[in-house]
Amino acid sequence: MEPGEVGIEITPILSASSPEPEFAAQLDALLRRTCRIARALTSAELAAAKLWIGDKSQARKYFSMSEKYAAFRDFRVDPRGDGLHGMRIAPGEVIRLTDAEVLSHPLYQAFGPFADAHPPMRGWLATSVCGDGGRRHGMLQLSDKSSGRDFDEADEANIRELAALIGETLDALRLAAQRRA
Repeated sequence: MEPGEVGIEITPILSASSPEPEFAAQLDALLRRTCRIARALTSAELAAAKLWIGDKSQARKYFSMSEKYAAFRDFRVDPRGDGLHGMRIAPGEVIRLTDAEVLSHPLYQAFGPFADAHPPMRGWLATSVCGDGGRRHGMLQLSDKSSGRDFDEADEANIRELAALIGETLDALRLAAQRRA
């Protein structure tokens, strides 16, 4: 972790079969790097990346937070519901919302009994991580741009490029794991 960063890994493997250990380690490293790069590209205080392994019954998630969110260091609950975190974003599309738009969005939902424990969402920038043929590998989300500013078009372009690169990387990692098996 970089100085001043609070990293939180959530790795629920809900199915009986877990990925090959080497592949799982590669995914975890990719999640950490993705969040770190996404925050650096956009000046976001908070980043979350979630990748599905095989089908959506298996997932790995990583949060990267600035020191501003150190109080949430022990947060370990995966978001539930059909709110913004569950939004289906088309390949190549980026959704950008201001703080006011997040709060008034019809899909915005709090985290139920965990609402006070979850880091707040102040503005939102999100895109799907997709591979060849638009196959969805996961989602990349950012919140709370530093200095109270809103995310902008440059942030959208940067996150779109990063998500495309991560999608290509995941395709290559999966292919390598299949060849080893």
